[in-house]
Amino acid sequence: MARKFYVTTAIDYVNDRPGLHHAYEKTGADALARFHRQRGDDVFFLTGTDENATRNDRAAKAAGIPTQELVDKHAAEFQRMCEAWQISYDRFIRTSVDEDHRRGVQEFVRRWMANDDIYVNEYEGLYCVGCEAFYEETDLVNGQCPIHPTRQIERLKEENYFFRLTKYEQRLKDLYRERPEVCVPEIRRNEVLGWLQRGLKDISVSRRSLTWGIPFPDHPDHVVYVWFDALINYVTGVGFGSDEARFAKWWPADVHVIGKDITRFHCIFWPAMLMAAGVDVPNQVYAHGFLESAGQGRLSRSSGNMIDPIAAAEEWGSDAARYLVLREAPFAKDSPISPESFNARFNADLANGLGNLVSRTTAMVERYFGGRVPEASPIGPSEGTLREAAERALRDHDAAAERLDFADALAAAFSLVDAANKHYTRTQPWQLAREPARRAELGAALYAGCESLRLLAYLLWPYVPTTAERIAEQLSSPSPATCRWDEVAKWGLLRAGTEVRPGPALFPRLEPPKVA
Repeated sequence: MARKFYVTTAIDYVNDRPGLHHAYEKTGADALARFHRQRGDDVFFLTGTDENATRNDRAAKAAGIPTQELVDKHAAEFQRMCEAWQISYDRFIRTSVDEDHRRGVQEFVRRWMANDDIYVNEYEGLYCVGCEAFYEETDLVNGQCPIHPTRQIERLKEENYFFRLTKYEQRLKDLYRERPEVCVPEIRRNEVLGWLQRGLKDISVSRRSLTWGIPFPDHPDHVVYVWFDALINYVTGVGFGSDEARFAKWWPADVHVIGKDITRFHCIFWPAMLMAAGVDVPNQVYAHGFLESAGQGRLSRSSGNMIDPIAAAEEWGSDAARYLVLREAPFAKDSPISPESFNARFNADLANGLGNLVSRTTAMVERYFGGRVPEASPIGPSEGTLREAAERALRDHDAAAERLDFADALAAAFSLVDAANKHYTRTQPWQLAREPARRAELGAALYAGCESLRLLAYLLWPYVPTTAERIAEQLSSPSPATCRWDEVAKWGLLRAGTEVRPGPALFPRLEPPKVA
């Protein structure tokens, strides 16, 4: 029986168009989903848009259009981005229009009520519309929001419903002591432990002054505070409140993939909310770092430092764009990126590395063996070395991918590209072809090259799916999207005599980039 694997991204505000940082998070989650599908797991991948936010309502009013019209327009742009980046989600949830989400949120809140975990109180405090979050004075930097320093902090005073977060402080401490893997990487978990050590306060879970949002159950003069509405999407997206059998199949989530700036919501508020509702906590929250532009800081809307993800996919191609963000920007830390660095890596890794290996291998097989895979023997020292490199790449790749270290996973896969190119430098098939007596050696050298390519097609499919399919097609091998991993991920499965079909260059070298 297949193991279930449920992965989510954060859902995105739709007050404006998407940026490259949105594509980065979704591509990492997509690579993880594809990796698990490829290995036989039953996968559900949820992403979507967070549409009940005050900032969305204000952006619509500023544009002079109905709020629903604005969120519909921008949600469509996020879906277009997902299409351009080949994001293979199973559901794209929209919190303003999906009725099962609305019902599920209200059921969630009713469970809090039944558990005496909410109460009415007057709230007065500091609020950042950019974060949709309340702050203490001690959280501010120079009197401004630490995430959105150019936005004016607002002081709000209104009667709200409060959630008894303090009731769950000890249970949260116990959770992270007993299951530290619930929040990774370690640097983010240490932040969570620091917040817990300083002590928690009850938090507002409704807004009374708003009309845009999901009405509080039995109290329509309140709407559910957008962060709690948004967090609950992770359960409503798989049936909570609408399809309990489906929910029982998929929950708990195996990994929530989020940005590091929203760790407090996902690792303090969310597990406490679940505990209060009588629902299991997720298995893991992975808080990735930021993309940064050299000299300009974090890529974000608030900074005005943006790269258009759809333009990027058009400039480099979807597969290359996916490869570049995951290879250049390790998930565990902040990473500077630029069109120039992308262009350099494209030419070095994809054009000169993988693309050249595919072109030279298929061309030599066509020229020297009539487009058919030659026999694998005799196996010489170089072939043995290449096989060892392939087997090591398979092991190292899987270990890295399991822990969401996609940069190292891709480095492991490309170590095989490098090993195969070095294999040709050692064996020099073009020289062997001049000596008829060494034809068997020539065949063995090229067989090893072809077998390396076959394995690369499967290793690289989670990251560059279209390219992986093309490589498999050129080798007349099973589609990486449909084959069983345990039936293809071992050395020596490519049969002699199999047709090899050269094709156009996978990654023609690029001129200086146009995207800015």
